[in-house]
Amino acid sequence: MLQYIGKHRCVMDTLNLPTDLLSFLKSLASESRLNIVLLFLDGQERTVNQIAESVGLGQPATSEHLALLKQAGVLVSRKEGKEVYYQPDQSKILQTLETLNRLLRSCCS
Repeated sequence: MLQYIGKHRCVMDTLNLPTDLLSFLKSLASESRLNIVLLFLDGQERTVNQIAESVGLGQPATSEHLALLKQAGVLVSRKEGKEVYYQPDQSKILQTLETLNRLLRSCCS
């Protein structure tokens, strides 16, 4: 639901936003999680330990951040032996960004 402020429709009621969009946005609201996501700009998948070392966090904290990012649809994982590899979920990210784009265009036009 959009609320009007003056002439502009610019405040959205977060209760009416799609839950997957809210989860996605909340997952990126942490500087640590944003730093984790930015590691993947090179297109390479990484293990939990590689990510923890790169962002300067302990393995338990990194695992918690990765779980939240995975739950939000930002990352996907695969297991190979004892290692878990993470990479961005490109299709889910693009789909969510398209939803956000549509909402912002309707809000800010």
